[in-house]
Amino acid sequence: MKKFLYLFVSTLFIVPVSAQWQSSLVNITDNGKITYNKDADGFVIPDFSNAGYKNGLAIPSVDLPERTIVVTPLPGVDNTERIQTAIDEAGSCSLDDNGFRGVVFLMPGKYIVDGTISIGYDGVILRGSGCDDDTLTSTLLYCDDAVDQERTIVHMGSPEGNRWGSGNGTNKTNLKTAKVMPGDYSFEVEDASGYAVGDLICLKYPTTDEWLTAVNNGGNTGNYASYWSDGTIDISYHRYITNIEGNTITIDAPVFYCLDQKYAVPYIYHIPDEGTNYKILQNVGIENLRIEFARTPATSTSTVDQNCLLMCSLENSWAKNLYLTGFIHAGIKTFAVTRSTIEDCQSMNPSGYRTGANHYNFESYQRSQLILYKNCKTSKGRHHYIANGGASASGIVVLNMASTDDGKDGIAEGHRLWSQGILFDGWKERTASGLKVYNRYKLGMYLRKNEGSGHGYGGTNSVFWNCDVQEGGIYLDKVPTGQNYAIGCIAKDIKKHDSDSYGTGYIEGQNTPGLYPASLYEAQLAYRLTGSVHTGINQPVENSDSELNIVKLNNEIIFSPDKAGVFSIYTITGQTIRSTYVTPNNNFNIKLNSNQIYIISFQSSDMVCRKKFFM
Repeated sequence: MKKFLYLFVSTLFIVPVSAQWQSSLVNITDNGKITYNKDADGFVIPDFSNAGYKNGLAIPSVDLPERTIVVTPLPGVDNTERIQTAIDEAGSCSLDDNGFRGVVFLMPGKYIVDGTISIGYDGVILRGSGCDDDTLTSTLLYCDDAVDQERTIVHMGSPEGNRWGSGNGTNKTNLKTAKVMPGDYSFEVEDASGYAVGDLICLKYPTTDEWLTAVNNGGNTGNYASYWSDGTIDISYHRYITNIEGNTITIDAPVFYCLDQKYAVPYIYHIPDEGTNYKILQNVGIENLRIEFARTPATSTSTVDQNCLLMCSLENSWAKNLYLTGFIHAGIKTFAVTRSTIEDCQSMNPSGYRTGANHYNFESYQRSQLILYKNCKTSKGRHHYIANGGASASGIVVLNMASTDDGKDGIAEGHRLWSQGILFDGWKERTASGLKVYNRYKLGMYLRKNEGSGHGYGGTNSVFWNCDVQEGGIYLDKVPTGQNYAIGCIAKDIKKHDSDSYGTGYIEGQNTPGLYPASLYEAQLAYRLTGSVHTGINQPVENSDSELNIVKLNNEIIFSPDKAGVFSIYTITGQTIRSTYVTPNNNFNIKLNSNQIYIISFQSSDMVCRKKFFM
C-alpha cells in the first residue's frame, strides 16, 4: 500500500528576495519565462540546457534482474578477462524496448585489472557495489602494473573516436543564412529536400584564410601560427533535425559561435551511420566503482596517456558515482562523446610527473559536445577541468564542481584552439586546509598564445556563472568575433590574461551575492522542458494545496510523479542535492542524510509546489 508523506510547510528565505539580482543579459520574468538581452556586440548568452543524457534528462535507473551477471573478485590475480567475459555475455543479449541489454554487477572487493576492460556494446551497464575505500562494501578496480605506462583501466564505447566531423557524408548543402548567431537553433539552407526530421547531421564551419585573419591567427606568432591554418580549426556541431519548413532547418541544440558568411560558408551533411569510424554507442553506463592506478612516483618524467576511464564514441551514456585516482593523464577523458552525463564522480590526486599533458582530472577531448559534469569533485590536479578538444568541443556544462586547491599552480579552463560554449555553473574553489584561496588564477577563458601546440585562444562564448574562487582570480579575455562572460562570480580579480590580449570579457556583479537564478543551466533546463523557470531555493518555501506522492523508507525517499516536471531537492543552505526532469510512472528515488532539513520542490506546466522536509 502506498503511503504519502505530508511535508511540514513554512516560509523560508535562503537569500532574501530583496537581495537577489538578475544579470542584464538574462531576465526571468514574473511568470517564469527567460528572455535574453544582447550585449554590446549583439551576442546573447546561449541556451546550455541540452547538455547531459538525452539532452538533459536524468540518468536512468536500470534494473534488469534477469539480465544481471554477477562477478566476484579473485584475489591476487588479474581479473580483467573474467570481467570482460561477463561484459561480452551481457553484450550478446538483445536490446530491450528501452535500449538496454544487461548489467554486469561487481560484488564488493578488490579486482586487480592489469589490462583494459572494454564496454563495447550498446545498452550495457557496469555497476559496482560502491566507491569508497572499504573493499568490504565497495568495488575497487586496481591496476598495479602500469606505473609510468600508457594505459586505460576502463574503456567505454567504440574502439576509437568516431570521425563524424571529418566532412565526409552525404547530401551536403550550404547555408544561406548570412549569420547564424550563438544560441540560434534554426537556419536556412540552399536545399533541404534531402533531409527529414530525425536525421543526424553535422553542421560545419570550415577554417578559411578570411576567418583566420578575423581571429588574428588565434593569437599565435612565428612557427606556432601553423597550428592555426586553413583547414585546421574547423568548427563542427553534432545535431539532430527537429523541424523543417521549406529550406529552414531547426536542430535539437543551438550553435555556440557566430557562423558568419563573411569569413566562411557553413554547410551541413548527413553523418554516416555505419562503419567503425562513425559508430556511436548508446545507453552505456558505469556506476558505483572505485578505479585506481598504483601510484607513479613524482620523480617520473613520463607524459603518457594513462586514464582511469576513457569514454569514447558515445551518446546518451553516463558515468555515475565513481572515485578515480592515481592516473597520470586524466581521471575521466571524453573523446567523441555527446549528450551524456558525468555525475557524482570524484577525480582525485593524480600521480607521476606534474607537467604539460598530465594531471587533467576531467578532460573533454575532441568532439566532446553537450556533456554535463554534475556535482563532481576534484583535487590536486593541474587542470581540474579542461576543454581540450579544440573547435570540436562545445556546449559543455560544468555544474556545481567542487575543486580542492592544494596550493600549487593549476587552472580549469578552455585550453586550446577555440572551444565554444563552455558553462562553468556554480564552481566552488576551496583549499584542503580550509583556508582561503589566495592570489592564484583558478578559472580561465583566455589567450594562451604559443603555449603547447599553438593553443592560442582557448575558448569563446563561454560563461562563468555564480562561480566562487574566493580570493583567487579568473582570467577572462574578450576574443575577436566572440565574447566570454563572468556573471555573479566571487573573485579577487577578474581580468584579461595579459596586455596583448584582445580585451577584457564581459564582467557583471563581481563579488555580489544573490545572483538569480543561482544556476543558469537548471533554470534553462526547466524553462525548456516545462515552459517556466524552476525557482527552487532562491524563492521562499510556499504553502501549497498540492500533495506530493513521496514515500519515506529509512534514509531514502521515493517520489512517484503523476505528471511530468522538474523535481528538486536542496539543503537549507542552498546546495542542490538533485534537480532532474521526471515523467509519470517512473519513480525517482534518492538517499538522504537523516536528521536534516531539506527543501523539496516540484514544478510542472500547471503547478509549483515547494515544501520544507525533515528527513
